[in-house]
Amino acid sequence: MFATVAGSGVLGLLIYAGFFYANLRQNSGSVEHQELRPSYSSQAQAEQEANRWVQEGGKFVVTTTRRVRRTIPLTRQERRKLELLADEKRRARIEADYGTCLDQAATDLAKELCSFQQLPPKKDSTATEAGDSGSVPATKVVEDIRVQASQHPRRKCNPVSSYQRFNCIEFDVARDAELSPEQQKSLGIKAYRQFRY
Repeated sequence: MFATVAGSGVLGLLIYAGFFYANLRQNSGSVEHQELRPSYSSQAQAEQEANRWVQEGGKFVVTTTRRVRRTIPLTRQERRKLELLADEKRRARIEADYGTCLDQAATDLAKELCSFQQLPPKKDSTATEAGDSGSVPATKVVEDIRVQASQHPRRKCNPVSSYQRFNCIEFDVARDAELSPEQQKSLGIKAYRQFRY
């Protein structure tokens, strides 16, 4: 008698579990079916909603920095400064040559001649001497830093006409954030959404 009661209890539990599972499957199936149903009556309406969703997502900024070198003419004041600097270098060289001449002079006459005589340039300083006696340049090279900022949407949608939907993603970046081009290349995806029609 105990076996009969136990057997009927187990059978009752199995029947209850079957009903519970069937009910759960029916409910979950209806939810899945509901999600896959078209959300919008036409492609135009789905596209309009997708565009609205993109606009509501806001934008982020990508900043690019470039260094550009260019040649510009010297101003009159800059040219005058360079001329004075060249004169000072020539004067310093003449004074150094005069000092060397006095050190090497053996007689008073030789020392007097040092005022009229300059030593020939040294072999290792030929380029320097030529540079010192050369003309002052008329131009100079300047480097400009150019910063270019471009805005990009945080959300993006692509149409998939074969499946009658718009596949959309939202990048994992804060609204109005400033990124470098390298950071933009490594952006992750925060959310995914579909607009079906």
